[in-house]
Amino acid sequence: MWPTIATLLVLLILGLSINKIIVKTKKTPITDPKSLVTSICFLLIGVINLAGYWFGFLGIASMALTVALLITGAYFTRYLPADNTRQS
Repeated sequence: MWPTIATLLVLLILGLSINKIIVKTKKTPITDPKSLVTSICFLLIGVINLAGYWFGFLGIASMALTVALLITGAYFTRYLPADNTRQS
């Protein structure tokens, strides 16, 4: 029962975060697709680990892919748009 609840919770959070990303990209005129790579990598980490849990391929391949996506996402943070508004 707990794995099912955890899976539904992860899927709900993934759906909400995808919705938030889409809304933010529509608000700001992002012309560079490199700025979305970080978000895509972090979302894929959740999907891969969830699929790995359910289909039983949690192991070195899943962890290697997770580390590769983390490194790729970290590298592409330089292309994220800067938020220049400061709140004092």
